[in-house]
Parts: sequence; C-alpha cells; structure tokens
Amino acid sequence: MGETTNIFETHFANQQTVFLDRNAISPHFMPNKFPFREKQIHEISQIFSTNLNQKKSDNLFLYGKTGTGKTSVTRLVLRQLLEFAGKQNLPINGTYINCRNHNSKYRVLSKVVKELFPEENFLGYSAAFIYDKVMDGVNKKKTNYLIVLDEIDKVKDLDDLVYALTRSNDELENGSVSVVGISNNVFFKERLDPRTKSSLCQHEMIFPPYNAEELNKILDERAELAFKPKAIEESAINLAAAFAAKESGDARTAVMLLLKAGELADKKQETSVQDVHVQKAKKKVEEELILNMIATLPKHQQLLLHTIASLSMHKKSQQRITGTIEELPLFSGEIYEEYAKNARNVKEQPVSARWYREYISELEMFGLILTAASGHGIRGNTRLIRLSFDAKKIKEALEKQFENA
Repeated sequence: MGETTNIFETHFANQQTVFLDRNAISPHFMPNKFPFREKQIHEISQIFSTNLNQKKSDNLFLYGKTGTGKTSVTRLVLRQLLEFAGKQNLPINGTYINCRNHNSKYRVLSKVVKELFPEENFLGYSAAFIYDKVMDGVNKKKTNYLIVLDEIDKVKDLDDLVYALTRSNDELENGSVSVVGISNNVFFKERLDPRTKSSLCQHEMIFPPYNAEELNKILDERAELAFKPKAIEESAINLAAAFAAKESGDARTAVMLLLKAGELADKKQETSVQDVHVQKAKKKVEEELILNMIATLPKHQQLLLHTIASLSMHKKSQQRITGTIEELPLFSGEIYEEYAKNARNVKEQPVSARWYREYISELEMFGLILTAASGHGIRGNTRLIRLSFDAKKIKEALEKQFENA
C-alpha cells in the first residue's frame, strides 16, 4: 500500500497565485520609507533627537484619521533612534504600547516595568510598587525613556497615567520619561483634564489624509513588492486609490482593497488583478473597516451607537410613491433618552447633553451615521439621525465587544 499524499501538498502544488509576497500588501507591513510623510518624520526625529544630548525630549501628541501613517511613522523613528543610540552606547530606551491591549495605568506601567526588568516577574504587585520600580529602573540606568501610547484614548484612567508619568521627572535624579500619545480621534484632547492636556500636548502634530495621487504612488510601490510581474492592472491600482481617497484618504483602506482584490483573483484562479476584483473587494473592505472602527470607539460612544442600532431595528419604515421602502429617521432626543437609560442599566453615568452632541458629531465624522436638521413639518428643532450601515451587524458586533470587555 503506497504512502498517502498530504492534502496540503496537493493544494499548494496546484495553487495559482497573483502574489509574489502577500505580506507586502498587508496593512501590518512596515515599509522602509513613507512617501509624503517626510515632513512628519523630520519633525518627530527633531523632537526625539534631544535625547541624544542626554536631555529629556518634550511630550508629543499625534492625531489624525486611521490610515494616515501616525503609528508606522512613529515606530520607524523610535526604532531608528534606539538603533543609533545602541551603536553610540547612549542611555536611551523606549517602548511602543497599544492601549487597546493595555487600557489602564496599571497595565501600561506593567508593560514598561517588564521592558526595564525583563528577568523579573511583577505579577500581583500593586500599581504603586510597579510605578516605584519603573522610577527605580529609569534612575539606575540613567536612561531617557520614551513611552509611545498608541490609541491613547483607550486608557480608562488616562489623566492619572499622564499625570504620574509627567510628574515622575520631578522625582528622577537621573534620566527622564517622555510620552508620545497617538489618537485617531481628532476631538479626543478636548476631553482631557487641563493639566493633562498642557503636559501631554507640548508638541502637537496632525497627520492629514492622503489624496488620490499620493495613494496611487503608495500603492504602486507596495504592488511592485507584493504582486508578480504583470499580475495587476494599473487601472486596478488607480481604482483602489480613487476609492480610498474618496472615502477617507486612508492608506490602510487602499492597501486592504488591493489585498482583497488579489485574494479574489486567486480564488477564481485568474492570472491578474483587474478593476472588477477591486470593485468586488470594496464592499468586504468597507464592512471590515467599519467593524474594526466600532471596536476602537470609547465605551460611551459604543453605548450610543448600540442604542441607535437597537432603535433603528424597531423603527417603522414607510413606502414612498415610487414603491421603494425607506427607513424613517430617529430623533436626537429619543436617542439621548434611550442611551441614558441604557448607560444606567450597565452602571455608567450618562454623558451630558453637550457631550452627547459631540459624540453624535464624531460618529457622523467616522461615517457611521448620517444626520440632518428636522426642517419644516416637524415641531421644534432637532436632528434626524440614520445609521449608514446595517443595524443588525453593528448591534451584534457591539454586543460581542461588550462580552469581551
């Protein structure tokens, strides 16, 4: 009896692919250069370079929409700073922390202390002990320590964290601690305590969205690395760039469009990626990005969006003269009342009417809802609100998020 052929060998041998290096078109790929971000790279490196003179660098706050290069650029500059400091034997250290995973002062400090003392275990120690240990590590190593807090708005007790880290420089005899905050939310800093804002935002930098021409250049460079020669049409690259520029100016969206388009071409066993693959990929990418965005929202915005989704699912529809069915909009007041009730049900204090209006504006900016003034025929002055995405999918995604919180 002969040896059975491994089913994966058969699959792999027969699989045709348009990809040369699929990883190069992944949203997580870290290129060696960033077109159209030279100005931001220069400014961040200027701020960080203070550490090379044994001085503390200023705190820095970076913000802008998703996919504008904030995280990648900052990690590139930090990595190169640490590489250079290592070669020059300079006492400079730093760590990148994603606050979606480390969303409290305790978790952030635990991550830092582990970097400073990799051989020790601090499980079960108090926050005060870990803070003192971080200070002890910085002091003994006489190091200038940079802490990059990505998605900084996810930290529940952020004011306490930033206050502790910035105050630490008054206690340190040797070395220093600098904070770099990164946020997708352009309104986020307005919610900070005035002391936190003044200490964190010593320098601020906005990362603007990319335009279609810039996205085209970025995609051209990535496609050359990711796809086999002649395995992608130039028009498909142009279309992906145009879609992303129109929607958000988000390089991550553009890259994901090409990745999904390539996967669709492979699935059909076709030899090149064409416009039709990009068009089909668009819906999948939009859905994925929206669901990812929902996961990054602050808790009260999630509660508010869940309220809108729930109310939308139970709102009556009306038939227009043309025969089409149209969902009736929700009134701003009814949403706020229901949101406040839902917040109290989960032991949360509802935000004020002012912050509620800010949240609505942000959800609209993210493209999750559409709003309009009530206009004639409706008593009073209110905003009419509609979801711009499937209510059931949003509700399910949020409920899964609440379960995992």
